[in-house]
Amino acid sequence: MIVRLIVFIAIFVIGWWLYRQVLAFQRTKNPSKSHSPSKTTEKDAQENMVRCEQCKIHVPRSHAIHDQEANAFCSKEHLQAFHKKP
Repeated sequence: MIVRLIVFIAIFVIGWWLYRQVLAFQRTKNPSKSHSPSKTTEKDAQENMVRCEQCKIHVPRSHAIHDQEANAFCSKEHLQAFHKKP
């Protein structure tokens, strides 16, 4: 009776180990698919925000439009309106 229990536990441990090895192999083969879509990467979580000089709304730096003096704007219209000011 105890021998059957030990054999069952050994088979379970070997199966679990094989399962983990297959998962690890798949992760190394396709690293982009190993993350779930609900998790954010560190780059997404750390993007800087800049303030539009015209309307004072904050936008991500990658979406902002910059002029020659490095002023940030949320749209082309606000860039043009800012430079038309007297």
